[in-house]
Amino acid sequence: MNAVSPISLTDLVPALRWSKSPDAATVLRHPRLVDSWWRSLPLPRVLDIAGPTWLAHCLARLSVEQWDHLEICEFVPTLRGLTVDLDDIAEPIRGAVRSTAGSWERLIHTSPQTMRSWEFPNNCDLLEVVGAVMWQSILPFTSGPLNGPAPSPALIIEAVRTIANWMPASAPDHVRNAMAYLTEATGSDSAGPTTDTVKSAQSSPASRAIRTLRALRAQRDHDLAAAQNTATASSPSRSADSKESTPLLARRGGSPLLGPGGTLRRPAFGPPKALRQQAAKPAAAAEDAPTASTPEPGAHPLVDLFDQLCRDWSELEQLIATERLFTSEPTSIRLLADQLQMDIRELRSAQRTVEERLLQWLNSPVGAPMAQHLREVSDQLGVASTLDTLINAHPDHQVTVPSLGIPLWQIVMTLFTDRRLEGSWLLATDPGHLRQQTRRLLTDQPTLSEAESRLAGIGIRPQALRPWLLNTPGVTIQDGRVLVDESVPLSTAEPAGGYAGSSAFPSAAPGATTSSGLPIRRRPAEPQSSAEPTLSVATSARCFRAPDGRWWHRVDVTSDQLNGAPVAVPPGYAAHLGLRPGRLLCLTGPGADLLVLVWRDQAAFDSLRPLLRRLGAQAGDRLFITVNGDRLDARLLQASSIPTDNGPLGLALSLTGYTAPATAEEALDIIFRRISETDEGFTGAPAELLNLLAKRGDDDIAEQLRLALPAASVPHSGPPPQPPAGTVPGALG
Repeated sequence: MNAVSPISLTDLVPALRWSKSPDAATVLRHPRLVDSWWRSLPLPRVLDIAGPTWLAHCLARLSVEQWDHLEICEFVPTLRGLTVDLDDIAEPIRGAVRSTAGSWERLIHTSPQTMRSWEFPNNCDLLEVVGAVMWQSILPFTSGPLNGPAPSPALIIEAVRTIANWMPASAPDHVRNAMAYLTEATGSDSAGPTTDTVKSAQSSPASRAIRTLRALRAQRDHDLAAAQNTATASSPSRSADSKESTPLLARRGGSPLLGPGGTLRRPAFGPPKALRQQAAKPAAAAEDAPTASTPEPGAHPLVDLFDQLCRDWSELEQLIATERLFTSEPTSIRLLADQLQMDIRELRSAQRTVEERLLQWLNSPVGAPMAQHLREVSDQLGVASTLDTLINAHPDHQVTVPSLGIPLWQIVMTLFTDRRLEGSWLLATDPGHLRQQTRRLLTDQPTLSEAESRLAGIGIRPQALRPWLLNTPGVTIQDGRVLVDESVPLSTAEPAGGYAGSSAFPSAAPGATTSSGLPIRRRPAEPQSSAEPTLSVATSARCFRAPDGRWWHRVDVTSDQLNGAPVAVPPGYAAHLGLRPGRLLCLTGPGADLLVLVWRDQAAFDSLRPLLRRLGAQAGDRLFITVNGDRLDARLLQASSIPTDNGPLGLALSLTGYTAPATAEEALDIIFRRISETDEGFTGAPAELLNLLAKRGDDDIAEQLRLALPAASVPHSGPPPQPPAGTVPGALG
């Protein structure tokens, strides 16, 4: 089950954690967003509802009005990782920046307070310049970079208001529809005033007309909601399908501009109304068509089988399934608790119940057909396949499960434990490595049939061959042959979307995304500034190198962590993974759980609860984790399995993940190798090793060694002993 903790605005703007909620609310309040949304609602969801223009403008106002003493890159730390060409910023902001700051770097390292002394041109001001910067900071959470230079959000909002104020009463309907769309899409009706001109126009006839337009729009929304409620009440078959989503929609508020999933629709503006209606009939029919058919009993065995499982669940458990488990954009559990006005512990308990029932069902004879189906479909898809391939892999996939109101393919996708959704691709391995393999196998310009044969060896199925080749940077198909241009960097591949996933920091992912707004892949490590202290995993507490060269970090499991508390990791280990302050990594753990490692004041996993529950961990156990690419591997050493027959020496070794018996000399050598970056044996005195452990912060290991080695001799420097067969599961070897 994928219980995700998506990134919210407070993760992007840490200053909001220390601001008083009423102060932030004066700027961030929005009619279609819940109170204090910035603490819990995923950023991609906010952008779907309110739009990037509105959010960028709000961030600019917060920076200028409430946090003007902070450098802009201190207010939004992720800006440090962005390199923006001034040519990508539209005029007049581009000219203003060049004539004042001179460069992007100086601009983001300056506070609004300092900028007030700059001489901006007459056609823009401080708020508009900062707004253009904030626009760049949230672009990674949208569907991708814009075509052309980025405009100033403040100027967009003022332009929309100006047009609305001067719109004549004789304007045709399609012009009014376009104006209403712009007003709602940019948040111009809820954003704060941008200039004194706007403030003075509040009582003008034009502003009264705008208020009338808003009132009419609100009445239209109310009438539409009432009509939908009436239709639902008169149609029992439809009310069964929508019984879970209706309460949430009622709390979130309705709008004719909101499409499926709360995304903003784009209405037709163009030709006269009569022609528009004529052309809109096919599009309207397609939009109103259901995405999945309602099953007839007995016609779809897999749907009937799963529906039988879900039919006995409580209303709350079914809601958890649709909003949290079987969706690519899970609703934050905190947000869900606010919307339902329920205790968050009750929701967590309901989710645990649903997860346990699913796992038990899949491992039972009753659920065996579904488990077999998952294995067959997984083999059919290979290591990389498009989402369309999954949807069309079986006739039952497009059919709605009646008790949940969602198609079966969505459930199948969630139940996969060996793959995840990235953009429009389902992947069972690291996409970067797979693309490297693809290019390496095709360097001699093979034919398509030859390419199919070669890529079959790495798991690419024939139906995915052509789209996968076209998705791999530097690979083209010409005259029936596959050409590879190795000069094209692999990083130009379409980023996999992920809780809803762009790399929050240099580039955003087009297409579908995960609910956090970030791709499920690891960022490449960036060179450290000479002014920054060097962070080394070899000098970090509770970090140990296994014989295969991988570095593991030990987590001593507590009851708080089992309940979802953050789990801190040493800065050196976070830096070893490529993480930097103010950023985060999204990692895929065992069972396809999404685990978020974020560096706010300190580096910490947002929660390891899904992983700990999957492994059956208890307080007092030791969890060893390592990361390879964007995948996290974990081994659990249960407290009951920690060897005690070798006394303090065995306890010291177990703290490094080693559980086999060893002599005193061997133990010193093993521990030294586990905290070193080389395989050289230990040749010093025990006191030297104790000093090394103390400097790392491994006082618990040092204490056990002091008890075990009061007068140990100098150890040998030969290879460490190999653990015997049948050592405790979870040991690192």
